[in-house]
Amino acid sequence: MPLVTNYNDVLVIYRDAAKKKIGLPVFCAEDRETLEAILASALAYGKRIGVNDLPIIPAWTSRYPPRSQMVMVSACGNPRLGHRLFFSDLDVFSGPDSPYRQLRIMPHLDHAFPWLDADVLIEWADKFASVMCDASEKPLDENIRITAEYVRKVRGKVVVEGAVDEVPDSARSANGIGRDYTLPEQARRFLKETGVDIIVPNVGTEHRATDTMAHYNAAAAKAISAAVGSIMCLHGSSSVPHETLALLPAHGFVKVNVYTTLAVHGGQALARNVVSNLARIFDKGQLQEWIARGVLGSAVLDQGAQTAVIGPRLRDVANPPRRDAWFGAVRDRCMVYLDALGYGKFAV
Repeated sequence: MPLVTNYNDVLVIYRDAAKKKIGLPVFCAEDRETLEAILASALAYGKRIGVNDLPIIPAWTSRYPPRSQMVMVSACGNPRLGHRLFFSDLDVFSGPDSPYRQLRIMPHLDHAFPWLDADVLIEWADKFASVMCDASEKPLDENIRITAEYVRKVRGKVVVEGAVDEVPDSARSANGIGRDYTLPEQARRFLKETGVDIIVPNVGTEHRATDTMAHYNAAAAKAISAAVGSIMCLHGSSSVPHETLALLPAHGFVKVNVYTTLAVHGGQALARNVVSNLARIFDKGQLQEWIARGVLGSAVLDQGAQTAVIGPRLRDVANPPRRDAWFGAVRDRCMVYLDALGYGKFAV
């Protein structure tokens, strides 16, 4: 089916998820393999539960300084080209020849700073199901003013997510940035004065956390939800223990952002593929040089024992094996989140 970008249609999906206590994971991508893996996870999960039109939210950032994902899509680093490539991919993935054509695909623009991404926020608002207008690094009053101004420009055109507070980056959290939790009265004021549809509070998590001491504050989340309803989006979910994920919808989170864990699992799967096939990627002389330098052990030469030939083979040096390793790991990791956040309830 066509991408789901109509404002009212998107809100219906969010309200249905909130009613059923389902968290909608927002899976970020910066390459086609990840983009397709996100869709493939919903397709596979839907087959498991007998629902062929599950909603799924692929997302990406534009010029967001901590990680400008549309800059990374192409080697030339043009963010507008990145957007066009992803829109084109999603059009094809939702088209008649695609196995993903029955999914309800809702593209999301994440962490768009109005002073950096004004062109995308305005020109392409109708291409997204939702956008995050992120002015959270500004003082609260200025944050509210900037966010409200954007909401007025696109009201009824796209679901708008706004951040009450800045959710810290794991690389900066040691400096205490963003350590104060969002207060219910701040969230209530932000919602009333901006008119956003979804809010992002700071409840103790961190962005891009791979090794973190961050602690999700369930009590803070429930207090905010009591003030504003089940319209919250959690950022920094990679720093949330797995056993806590299932609790998030009941705490008021209808959206849960996910990226770092996908990159970790994808990257590790890709590395395992390469390490397991070194004798079919490099020739014997290259491997022996690395052995002599202590980079590799001599056991790497055993990888070629089955064919009695060590050296590059097309099927191993070309990209597909590593693409498929990344794709499979990311798809499976996405499915873990779909399961944990209650997607099975869509079958009820």
